[in-house]
Amino acid sequence: MDIKIDDINNDISNDVKKKFDFKKVLLIICFILICIIFVIIYSRYKATSGLKVKEYKFTDSSLPSNFHGVKLVQLSDIYFGNTVDIDYLKKIISSVNELDPDIVVFTGDLIDKDLDNDTKEEIVSILSSITSTIGKYSIKGNSDNDFYDDIMKSSGFTILNNDSVELYYKGNTPIVIGNGDFSSNLFSILLVHEPDSISNYSNSFNLILAGHSLGGQINLPIIRNLFLPNGSKKYYNGFYEVNNSKLYVSSGIGTTSFKYRFNNKPSISLFRLTSY
Repeated sequence: MDIKIDDINNDISNDVKKKFDFKKVLLIICFILICIIFVIIYSRYKATSGLKVKEYKFTDSSLPSNFHGVKLVQLSDIYFGNTVDIDYLKKIISSVNELDPDIVVFTGDLIDKDLDNDTKEEIVSILSSITSTIGKYSIKGNSDNDFYDDIMKSSGFTILNNDSVELYYKGNTPIVIGNGDFSSNLFSILLVHEPDSISNYSNSFNLILAGHSLGGQINLPIIRNLFLPNGSKKYYNGFYEVNNSKLYVSSGIGTTSFKYRFNNKPSISLFRLTSY
């Protein structure tokens, strides 16, 4: 049996090619795995820290002139104990105070687990340090437990529960802020936790502030919808026009028990209210 040199060379060449292709595939797999590990570590630790201030000019001609230029800061979904600890909470509140707000609102989900008394007192002390010209107002989130009311009241917040209050500032014409389907001829701000719940409201409001969604936590075009909780499937981040009302949904600060964020930095929102 004759063996041709060309056949031997072809066999050697094919073997070398197969080994090269295997190494190439292995390198690609290793690169993908390294990227996945990096993204997981980044999403767990780096992306859940820091704080972004989202600033908006909110103009409405029905805002009384005495409220023109008022600064409103919204916090939402802290979920203390998951990725937010005492030191991080101090930094958040320090950032709030640096904005020199006139009104501060919290739209729910402060804590979803039991805490010892010392930790509760520390949280109260930190939240009490929030300064505002007009006042601090909060509503309860679906994850807030039994001692939420005590913490917020002790921290100087007015808790709104299916009621509303009139706010006065530098004049005799007030605005109204509340929770529930209240009706008012005044400039009105509605606080709700779950943004999708606004379909149940018959009245319209000048500004609706909501939370709950956490922006989906993992902010990718396809994956985000997998992590949106019930109550924020339709409205989950930023501004929407709904039934003659402007709705804004905060992407929040903390995380649920799924302690990851990606392309979705923890944030607070600053609204500069203007009448023109």
